[in-house]
Amino acid sequence: MRKILFLFLLLFNFVSAQRTISVYFEVDQSSISFEDTKKLVINFQLAHYKVIEVRGYCDARGSVAYNDALAQRRINAVLQKLDDLSISHESATQKVIGKRQLEFPLHAQNRRVELLVEILPKVIELEVKPSLLKREETATPIQETLTPEEQIAEEADQLENQLTQSKVGTIFKIKNLNFVFNSDEIEPLSQPLLDKLLEVMLNFPKLEIEIHGYICCNPDPSDTKLSIRRAHKIYKYLTQNGVDSKRLGYKGFGSSNPVFPLPEKSEAEKAANRRVEILIKHAI
Repeated sequence: MRKILFLFLLLFNFVSAQRTISVYFEVDQSSISFEDTKKLVINFQLAHYKVIEVRGYCDARGSVAYNDALAQRRINAVLQKLDDLSISHESATQKVIGKRQLEFPLHAQNRRVELLVEILPKVIELEVKPSLLKREETATPIQETLTPEEQIAEEADQLENQLTQSKVGTIFKIKNLNFVFNSDEIEPLSQPLLDKLLEVMLNFPKLEIEIHGYICCNPDPSDTKLSIRRAHKIYKYLTQNGVDSKRLGYKGFGSSNPVFPLPEKSEAEKAANRRVEILIKHAI
């Protein structure tokens, strides 16, 4: 039977179709650290970007000529790193700014290269049989059932909007960011959500959050030790990957305010109760 192929363009963040990714440098240096290389990899793995412009900056030290040359070396180092990571940048323009625009009070924040990138749409192919396109008045609607991996991917796609469009004081649950039972280890299946949280925090430096940890299966709501460790696990992952600790806080709430009443009736209910919630402390 002949099959029809549909191409769907999934346009996300249409209003904010461009963003900036920054790479930072030590004093008088143009080599890229391992941590900033890891940030580049994470950013370009989690979204489909086109590099539009590469801008080189310096701090206030040194002459204009010296800083211009240093800014160009930093640009060259970033372009070489993009080549090493097989990230296309052929159409990108270069702009040497040096120390002409000192945007930040801290020298370290001015020693950087900025990548202006455009978010490209994702293209998904769906195979649809022609018979499914025929409308039948008596047809029963088909309910789509997502796999756990698809549910997590879908939630990750929505997470940026939740973090960047929520007002100060908003608390929302990261539904599928779950932990191994009686442990602060994150379920491997939940890693894409953690990566997405990191991506958003790196790309929106004004955003400040507080991480709330919860546990399951414990009738004593005052026992908060494990929930604190779980919240700290998220906090530590973010700070170790470049998020300023001043933008973060964490708390543990034990088994208080469970999603499902205690005692839980299934493993799914237990997994839902050992969760992470995010409080918006400063919106973008």
